Amino acid sequence: MIYEMRTITIKPGAMPEVLSLSQKTHGILSPRYGETVGFWTAEIGALNRLWRLSAYDSFEAYRDKRDGLSKDARWQSEFLSKVSPHLLHRETRILKPVMPVQAPEAAGNIYEYRYYRTVPGQILQYASHMAHAAAIRKNHMCDVGMWITEAGLPDEFSHMVAHPSMDIRTSQRAALMADAEWAEIQREIASLIFDARSEILVPLAWSELR
Repeated sequence: MIYEMRTITIKPGAMPEVLSLSQKTHGILSPRYGETVGFWTAEIGALNRLWRLSAYDSFEAYRDKRDGLSKDARWQSEFLSKVSPHLLHRETRILKPVMPVQAPEAAGNIYEYRYYRTVPGQILQYASHMAHAAAIRKNHMCDVGMWITEAGLPDEFSHMVAHPSMDIRTSQRAALMADAEWAEIQREIASLIFDARSEILVPLAWSELR
């Protein structure tokens, strides 16, 4: 199983039109051309962006389905031709899971996508520490998934967390920071990264993860 995180930057003021087109054509994308796991807009971080996480059985399946999508006449006419004038930038990451993707027990969440650049040669060690830490983190918050970027930025690790609200996110992170076991892991991995970023994402009504 691999995942694609596709990020689309929209021209200011064009988001409502793009969202309307995305909702109308969502059935074209999933599951025929890849299983959509989640679909979000950015709330905090780089704004005017759409984030879409999709799952594929393999990289070969990903290439086949993307090729099929590019040749789909309905996709071309109903979505791509209409949305292209509103796009500024597109970015994609191919992600290898470190842990199985797990949906939160209840809907109505905000999602935080955190991504880190590791020191060259240290990505596997960092991912191993984070995988081990999943059991500790589970006591405080819901990790949806953890990944190593296979194609995109090199030496990148990312993970996604679901929080019921921003206020609860604050309290959950405070509890995690106070956890002695997590503090020990933080001391072990601090020297393995040189950049860390975070995006707060709000799921769309047709997102599987909500």
